[in-house]
Amino acid sequence: MIKYKIVFHMSIKKSINSFFSRLWINKSAIFKLACTYTGVAFTFWGFVSLFEPLNGVFKDDASFVCKLLIGIMVLLAVFIISAIAASWIVLCSNQVCIGESSTKNSVYVKYGDMYSPDIVEKDYNGKRAIVVSVNRCFDTIVDNHLVSHNTQHGQVFQKLYDSQRFTPDSLNRTISDIIRRDTAYIDLTIEEKPKGNLKRFEVGTTVNLQIDDNLSYYLLGLSYFDRHLNAHTSKADFALAVQKLIEFCNQNSQGNPVILPLLGSGLSRTKIDLNNIMHYLVDAFAINKDIINNDFYIVVWKGDKDRVAIKELRKW
Repeated sequence: MIKYKIVFHMSIKKSINSFFSRLWINKSAIFKLACTYTGVAFTFWGFVSLFEPLNGVFKDDASFVCKLLIGIMVLLAVFIISAIAASWIVLCSNQVCIGESSTKNSVYVKYGDMYSPDIVEKDYNGKRAIVVSVNRCFDTIVDNHLVSHNTQHGQVFQKLYDSQRFTPDSLNRTISDIIRRDTAYIDLTIEEKPKGNLKRFEVGTTVNLQIDDNLSYYLLGLSYFDRHLNAHTSKADFALAVQKLIEFCNQNSQGNPVILPLLGSGLSRTKIDLNNIMHYLVDAFAINKDIINNDFYIVVWKGDKDRVAIKELRKW
């Protein structure tokens, strides 16, 4: 019983901390919306006063200071109510549209599970592609040494193995068959990479792995392994990979929605903060809006709501 009480209290404390963290990272959006609501309220009040003067609110002998203080208190009360309403609206918002391309396709940022078809729309059953960042050798051995189960790379590949669609060997052959023969790569030695595939492809090389009629994985070559099998991604490589991905989607998506996470986070070791990754992706899509021919969904894991604020994004 004591154990359950401790767990319960820890859960409550975690929820409270998460709530205040979300308030803090969304403070700018909340403040702006609260100011808007306050302005609307006082505009409406001013309009009503044209027909029903408010002189009767104050006593005839009330001083200017008294009237000023009452006015300030009313203003604060309206602002507090507006801030509460704004906080509720901002914290309950799970999606924002940050821009529209010249072809009327949109780029969205959402909280949720990127693997769920509902990320596009509820009960969606159409075609979609999910971007999966992998190492540039496209290794398929998920053993927590070469590829970790804690990465998107490892989780997606393990899911394919568990469903018996592929084995590590058959997936390796399939990926090798899909990669174009003229795709540039360098040959590594055992000393440079002691395990796994020894062909390292150019950053941004993308493989369209079709799973069924409605789902494809776009395997994006992002990180590279050193001789200790630690993944690395430079900021220049990250920027180039994002650009190549957008161009790849322009040529291969056929107008179907593309879902992608905050690329480069986790074990890719870009050393870029989650919010900075999101802002970079948003800016990259804005720059390339002339070649966006499908809807994009940048998905923030729902457990990161207290770390990433989507309502703070600048729209284009």
